[in-house]
Amino acid sequence: MAELFIHPKDGEPFVYSLKEPVVSIGRSPENNLALADHCCSSRHAQIAATDRGYAVKDLGSKNGTFVNGKRIQAETPLRMGDEILIGSTKVVFGRDVSTQIEMMNGTSLTQNLDTILQVKDIVKKPVLEKTTKAKMTALEMEKALRQQEFLAVLNEVSQALIYHFPLGQLLDYIMDLITKHIPMDRGVLMLKEGKEGQLVPKVLRVLNAGLKKQNIQVSQSILNMALAKNQAILLSDIQSDTNFRAQESVIRSHIYSAMCVPLWNNQEIIGIIYSDRMQGLERFTEDDLKLLILLGNLAAVKIENAKLFEQALEKGRMERELALAAEIQKNFLPQENPTLKNYEVCGSNRSCCQVGGDYFDFIPIDDARLGILIADVSGKGVSASLLMASLRAALHAEIHPRYDLAALVSKLNEFVHRSSDSHNFISFVFCEFNTETGEAAYVNAGHNPPMRLDRDGKVHRLESTGFCLGMFPRVTFGLNRFEMGPGDVTCFFTDGITESRNEDGEEFGEERLIELLGKLRQHPAHQIMDKILDGVDSFSTCVEVQDDMTMVIMKRLA
Repeated sequence: MAELFIHPKDGEPFVYSLKEPVVSIGRSPENNLALADHCCSSRHAQIAATDRGYAVKDLGSKNGTFVNGKRIQAETPLRMGDEILIGSTKVVFGRDVSTQIEMMNGTSLTQNLDTILQVKDIVKKPVLEKTTKAKMTALEMEKALRQQEFLAVLNEVSQALIYHFPLGQLLDYIMDLITKHIPMDRGVLMLKEGKEGQLVPKVLRVLNAGLKKQNIQVSQSILNMALAKNQAILLSDIQSDTNFRAQESVIRSHIYSAMCVPLWNNQEIIGIIYSDRMQGLERFTEDDLKLLILLGNLAAVKIENAKLFEQALEKGRMERELALAAEIQKNFLPQENPTLKNYEVCGSNRSCCQVGGDYFDFIPIDDARLGILIADVSGKGVSASLLMASLRAALHAEIHPRYDLAALVSKLNEFVHRSSDSHNFISFVFCEFNTETGEAAYVNAGHNPPMRLDRDGKVHRLESTGFCLGMFPRVTFGLNRFEMGPGDVTCFFTDGITESRNEDGEEFGEERLIELLGKLRQHPAHQIMDKILDGVDSFSTCVEVQDDMTMVIMKRLA
């Protein structure tokens, strides 16, 4: 049964056992755990049993619920030693740990490094040496019995670590196993975290009640030696070390013996285990050090496997979420091509990731006008897709028969500038076609100029009329016009088409695109688009796609 260690701002600490599956916490006496705390809401939070342990949830409190200093927004799993702040009351889950780790710089401890062992030598060396029983001396027999004890302990720990635990529970379990087989007063398991590989305490064990309020002092030089050289270190008589005698707390706590062992997973060091003994216990021996090395190696391998397992679970979850996001994004794009009397229109979108930042759309404005747009958000992946979805929503909200195209794009620019940081912007083209007269008006906000091939094969580019959306606030955009004559073909595209590269690093480029348009302009619009995309695929064969590719073809029938 788990326990909560309650530390009110005013009053004595007390312990609450989690007997009920759901425990409500708050100022009201109707809660399972009522707190006399004016900073606490009437129904502030709850702690509930889950299939993996316990989790805490805020119940809409005024001041919020914090776990390890961070305000929680959703149900949050709890690990042993987690600190929950409810109002001004500190609640420690599972284990009341007031001991802190104190790193001591400038303490070399060179006088009392009784034993230094290479972890690799102990891990790779056979634990039990074969010796004929009849030839054994008493000393050899004692050594063999000790080695058999090692094997028994390692076998027990190996079996105990077969099953998967969430990483937080695993670390607690590992320290429980270690303290069971190596008596100690205090122990700490630290793991490397961050780019710098800084040691972060994960599990503390204080088995001596008299040491609950004292910090664990660990020499930085010892840690550095253990980490840099993969060495396990035994200090048998710290009290006699002149470097330590100046430390009043060491003398007061009667620390006589300590061990520091790297957690080596057969490839790299992922952390350390430190333990110490007081005057009342026998000093650690070399056999203790060897056993801790072997247990630490087993623990390191299991910890690494647990990390990989949780990463695989997280990756699977992310892939499922991305697949759902990709399906939602797909529904944002036109589900069918427009059917027009004198025109053929089609579009295609291919994302290089599961979700992307390219966008095209066909928007009916009235019976005679059709809006065609293409856009490309800087970057790719989830962030680009979210900005694209926001742009689509803002655009559809503004389109109506009496809209002003240039004013609309200026308004979109302000929206994107407010909704993204300075590194995000959107290249954007909106072209309004009058399907009765062939007249067209467009705004090009920093996008690759779409190409119009007339019936004579001459190329006309729809050049930029302003900056990309979101680059600068309060920007106006120019409005240009042209006319689609019979047989004309207009091609809208994103830079994923022209910047597609082959294995030699050469770009597909606009010239190849223009050449294909010239050869294919007599074909139906969907064939023009399909054959251009096939041409891009053939050009960049065997090269991974680096950018989203989107294309729209509009053709006025002859």
